[in-house]
Amino acid sequence: MQLRQYEDLLAQLAVELQRYLIGRGAKREVAEDICQDVFVKVLEMELVLPPGELRPYLYRVVWSTYLDDYRRERRYRELVTQYLRPEREQADFEIDEDLLSALDRLSARERELLLLRYDQDLSIREVAVRLKVTPAAIKMRLHRVHRKLKKILRRDGHERK
Repeated sequence: MQLRQYEDLLAQLAVELQRYLIGRGAKREVAEDICQDVFVKVLEMELVLPPGELRPYLYRVVWSTYLDDYRRERRYRELVTQYLRPEREQADFEIDEDLLSALDRLSARERELLLLRYDQDLSIREVAVRLKVTPAAIKMRLHRVHRKLKKILRRDGHERK
């Protein structure tokens, strides 16, 4: 294989790997950064693999790098929340037992949807990509889950606005 063909293959793989990560839930900027880091590492290692072995190797490295980045970011958010949140906010925070009880009555899919949207603070579009459905479907599902929670809380005698 000629050097130019190899370079074209690498350029094509970079785009392919970015799409792969975005399809698995990564933000575009994160996917671009991870792909760049992986290609820099591969070039620094002076790793020359045949085209048949290069693609699977890069997919594994990109995915494991993304998981490491995700875990590091999640841990960072936990530490910030735990140690940098003002004392007053921690004291004012009370768990609404009625709401927890209502959440327990939701299906696992419904709870996952709420966690993705509100706990992980993903946009409608990001949730749609993660769950492999359209943004319109996510909006409708969220609407239905909100309505269901409201109905459960009303039935238990706890009005929510």
